[in-house]
Amino acid sequence: MIISKINMGRLFSAVSIIFMGLIAFSGCSMANYGKLKSTPEVTRAFEAYQILPGHKYYYRGTYSRPVVIVGINENYELNSKLWVGIDPKSKDFRKLIDKVSLQGSGSTTDPWGFTILDNSGRDVGVWYSAIRAAAVDINENGQIVNLSPLRTVTKGDQPR
Repeated sequence: MIISKINMGRLFSAVSIIFMGLIAFSGCSMANYGKLKSTPEVTRAFEAYQILPGHKYYYRGTYSRPVVIVGINENYELNSKLWVGIDPKSKDFRKLIDKVSLQGSGSTTDPWGFTILDNSGRDVGVWYSAIRAAAVDINENGQIVNLSPLRTVTKGDQPR
């Protein structure tokens, strides 16, 4: 019985050390991740087809069913073949916004506008979609190496 208490103490110590190491390691691996911040002004800008100066626009999905439209600040580079560039002055730009705007028709998942932030809270760009979560990974050279919509949709309304 005494031996088992000693072994249990060692096991607890070992598990605790491993757990702390995993926490420290996960903190390092998240160093470059940014996030989306709900921004009613961005929603209104997309709904009014407003083009932000100094931004390049892209969509993800097919032309007939776009999932997300983003405007990326010209100081950053979207480094992904999954995004299709779009001229914001074209008729296609308005059509894509209209198609994204219809994503939530008849439900509580209306598209929202978000500001895309890097890990330091700097503005990287804007996001418009009914999908309200994304993996945002930006390297030290200002390249967005991952901007992936997550299929998580939050119910509710964005404050206007």
